[in-house]
Amino acid sequence: MATQFSEVIKSFHSTFADKIEIPDSLELMWLKKSVAAYGVEIAPIEYDEVLAEFSTDLNQYTIDTLGFMMKVMYLERHYSKVNKIASIVGKDLSINGQGNLSKYAEDELAKTQAALEDRLSNLKPTAYN
Repeated sequence: MATQFSEVIKSFHSTFADKIEIPDSLELMWLKKSVAAYGVEIAPIEYDEVLAEFSTDLNQYTIDTLGFMMKVMYLERHYSKVNKIASIVGKDLSINGQGNLSKYAEDELAKTQAALEDRLSNLKPTAYN
């Protein structure tokens, strides 16, 4: 049985606890980018947008890795948003009170990127294979 789009999305949503609704079209774009990156880093996998499924049955580690890749894209977007909000400068007003929020967003992004790199390293063949 082929892995469904919804399985990767469930894995992605399980990695954070935000209550913000993410548009389906954005999730699909992140999935397509993740599939492309996975194909370059590890091995090609095929995703059929019409059927909303992969051509093969992916194991849970691969599904979770795609979810992590999507989370990195989500956090990059969140970090950009936080940085734009953090510095409001006008003629008579300057607000820069969300420095900690920006730092927390940056830290979470760096932590998630490191975890993703570990996951990708685990999937790559070693010299002993």
